[in-house]
Amino acid sequence: GAMGGHNAAVHQVLAATTVFLLTASVANAFSLVPSHVHSSFSKQTFGVRSSSEPLRVCQQPKLRTGPRTSNGHAVLSLRASSEFDTLKDLTVTSLSSGSSVPIVKKDGVQLIAFLTHFGDLSSWEYAQQLRLQIPDLEEKGVEVVAIGIGGESSAKEFAKNTNFPVKNLYFDPNADCAAALGFEPGFGRNSPLDPQSNGLSPYLRLLPMLLGIGSPGTLGKVIYGYFGDRNFNPKWTVEMLKSTATGSFPYVEPSTFDALGSGYLRPFELATVRLQNMIGILNQWNELIPSNQDLVVQQGGTIVLDGETVLYRFDDKGILVYAPVADAVAAALNA
Repeated sequence: GAMGGHNAAVHQVLAATTVFLLTASVANAFSLVPSHVHSSFSKQTFGVRSSSEPLRVCQQPKLRTGPRTSNGHAVLSLRASSEFDTLKDLTVTSLSSGSSVPIVKKDGVQLIAFLTHFGDLSSWEYAQQLRLQIPDLEEKGVEVVAIGIGGESSAKEFAKNTNFPVKNLYFDPNADCAAALGFEPGFGRNSPLDPQSNGLSPYLRLLPMLLGIGSPGTLGKVIYGYFGDRNFNPKWTVEMLKSTATGSFPYVEPSTFDALGSGYLRPFELATVRLQNMIGILNQWNELIPSNQDLVVQQGGTIVLDGETVLYRFDDKGILVYAPVADAVAAALNA
C-alpha cells in the first residue's frame, strides 16, 4: 500500500540521481532542459571556450590558508586576519542596489558565504539552508553576505529559485574573491585564475567532479543524501519539500518520508530535494552559469569575521562539500 508507493518513490529518486551522476546527458534523457539548451550542449560538447569570453586576471594576491582542524577543513581562531587584509580592497555588486560595495568592514560580525556559481548544486543547497538562519543572525547583529560567481541576471534567477533574500545577495562575475582567497579552482585548473585545461562543455567539465575526481568528498555527500542522518535537524529539507509540493514525484510532501520516522534527516529526503534542485538548475542552465564558463568548476568557502579578526574559515573541497551551515552560524552567534 502506502509503504509500497513510498519505496517506489525513493527508488525513483535513487535511479534518477544515479543517472545524473554517471552521465552528462541526463537533461536529454529525461527531457528536463528546454530545446535551446539541448542545442547549445550538442554544439559545445567538444568545443573550446569562445574567444569572446576572455579570462580576466585578478591582481589580488593569493592567500595561503591558515591552520586547520583535525578534519582538514575549518579554522577557528582569534587572530589578526589576513583574510580581512585580502578582502578590504575588493568590491562586489549588490543585487538589491546595483552598486559596487566593499565586502568587509572594520566593526561588527559578518558571516560571508562565498558561493560557487549560481547554477551549482552547492550554492543552491547552501543558500536554501542559510536563508532560514538569516532572521536570527540579523536579530543578533550579524551581517549576512552571500557572494555568488556570475552576473546580475544569473543572480536574479538564483534568488528567485532559492528564495534567498535579494538584500543579502551579491555577485562577483569573474570570481575575483575566490582568486584572492585562494579557494580550490576545481578539476582541470591549477588556480582560480587559470582557464580550463580541456575544451569540453561545462556539463562535461563538471562530470568528473560529480564522480569525485578533483572533488574529494563529493561521492560521500551524495551517498549521505540517501542514507539520512539521525543527528541532523531536517528543518530546511522539510521547508523545501513543503514549498515545492505538488503531489507529483519528485515534488512530494515531507510526509512521504514519515514511514521512516520524523525529527531527523530521513533516508532519501535530502536526495529528493537535490533532485528537485537538479531539475531547476538544468531547466535554466544557460541563464544561471557564468559567462566565463571556466568558472563552473571553481569552488568557494565561508568566512566569519568580527571586525578585522577571523573567527571561522572553511574552504570548499568539491561539489556539495561546503561549510556546515550550523558551524558557520554558531561561530557568528558566539562572537
